[in-house]
Order: sequence, then C-alpha cells, then structure tokens
Amino acid sequence: MKGPNDISFPLWQLLNRTSHIMLKARQKELDQYDISIRSSAILEIIARLGKKTTPTAISRQTFVERHSISEQLARMEKEGLIVKVRDLERKNLVRVAATKKGQEVFKKTTERKSIKYITSALTLEEQKQLWTLLAKLRGKTMKTLGIEDWEYFPPSAPDDQLLTGKENLSTL
Repeated sequence: MKGPNDISFPLWQLLNRTSHIMLKARQKELDQYDISIRSSAILEIIARLGKKTTPTAISRQTFVERHSISEQLARMEKEGLIVKVRDLERKNLVRVAATKKGQEVFKKTTERKSIKYITSALTLEEQKQLWTLLAKLRGKTMKTLGIEDWEYFPPSAPDDQLLTGKENLSTL
C-alpha cells in the first residue's frame, strides 16, 4: 500500500530513466567505433575473465538470457571481434576470446569519456556512496529473484583495480 511518503516507484523511475539516458550517451560515444554497448560489455568481460570466458559466464555477468548472448556472440563473430573455440578438455564447453580486431576495438573504447564526464557530477566520496547503495539494491533484487551464489561484478564494494581501470584483453 502506498503511503504519503512512499517514493519507491518515482525513485525506481528516476533510476531507470537515468540509466537509460546514460546508456544513450555511452552508445553515442561508441558509435564512432561501430560497436554496440552489449558488444563493448562482452569485450570487457573477455578482458577481465580471460581464458575462463564462456557464453554462460557472459550471460551471468550481464544478466542477459543465454540465447540472447548466443545471438550477440554470433554477430560479433561475423564482425570479426571474437572467436568461439571448443574446450579441448571438456568437449561440450565453448570458450570465447577476442580476435586482434576485437582487441583493437576494445582498446579504443576503454577511455569512456562520456561515463567519466557524467559521473564527474559526483565527488569520489559520493560515487562510492552511490556504489554502496546500488549494490544494496542489486542484492535485494537478486534475493527477490532467488538468485544465489552469484559472483557479482562489479563487486559490492569498489576496489583499487576497479578505481584505476586496469584491464587486460587476452586471446585463447
């Protein structure tokens, strides 16, 4: 029941719409490299997970259904950004790696000027506070959906590697 001080729905709308418009700003920046936000995110995941990158891992990291990730990976493979390779030890497992072209595109997109510009509206302390609050909301949402034992990324608290933005894109 909604009380006079219940701002949960307008807050959700604000969060959702802010996220949406921030995505538009990021996509505008990525357009110069002819890459989508989802493809860019997948290249970032490959950079972070390295040889452990699988379609399932990508699906879990992005909260996008496995079939949608498979379709995205097929497009990225056609574009020459990634390759899918059968695991030599586990024949039913597919690994995903960036091609040379994928590595080059990823390196071009890591500056993230739009994100830095937008988040500069907050001090570093405010950014950390927002991080903590968003992690709490994510945790409650995961509990609501019955999703447990999930390796969160980004983690619930910022760490030095995330704050410095160090990333490494490797291939199989």
